[in-house]
Amino acid sequence: MTACARFRPLMAGAAALLLVVACSDRERDQAEPAAPAPAAPALAPETPAPVPSLPAVDIANAEQFVTDEGDQLETLTFDPVGEMTVEGVADGSVAPIYAVPVAAGQTLTATLESANPNIYFNISDAADHSGAALFRGEVEGEAARLTAPRDMTYVLTPFQPRATARRGETAPYRLTVARN
Repeated sequence: MTACARFRPLMAGAAALLLVVACSDRERDQAEPAAPAPAAPALAPETPAPVPSLPAVDIANAEQFVTDEGDQLETLTFDPVGEMTVEGVADGSVAPIYAVPVAAGQTLTATLESANPNIYFNISDAADHSGAALFRGEVEGEAARLTAPRDMTYVLTPFQPRATARRGETAPYRLTVARN
C-alpha cells in the first residue's frame, strides 16, 4: 500500500467495511512524506571490566625459592590482564625463578613447553614457607590454572628431576604466563 492510499467506509456501524482507494501517480507524488520511523533506543556503551590493581611483588618471601647458587629471581612484568612468554634454560639444578603478582580473584595460567621431556615447573605461594607447591608439574602436567584467593605473589620454579640435574643436562623451555 502506498503512502497516499485512502480508506473510505462502505457501510456505517459495527460491521463497517473499508474500501481502500489507491492514489494516482500525481496524487502519490504530492502526498506528504511518511513520518520517519522512531529511532531505536540508544544502548549505553559497554563499560569494560575494571582492570585490577596488582599488589606489590613479595620479593622478601619469593627469595626463599632461590636455593641453588646461580638461581636468579626474576619478576615477570606485564599488563595486569595479559600474558607474556619467557624463554629460559634449566642447566643442571640451576634455573631462573619467576615471581608474578596476582590480585585477589584473578586467575593465573601458566604453560611450559620444551623439546626435553625432563623439565617441569612448580607454582608456589611466596608467603607459604612450608615448601608445599600449589601446582606440581611432575604430577599435574604442563599447564596450570590457579585463582588467587587474595592479593599474592606466585613463584614459578622450572626444574629438572634430580638425576637429570646431577648429570648436568640442560633443558631449554618456553614458559607462557597469563593473568585474567
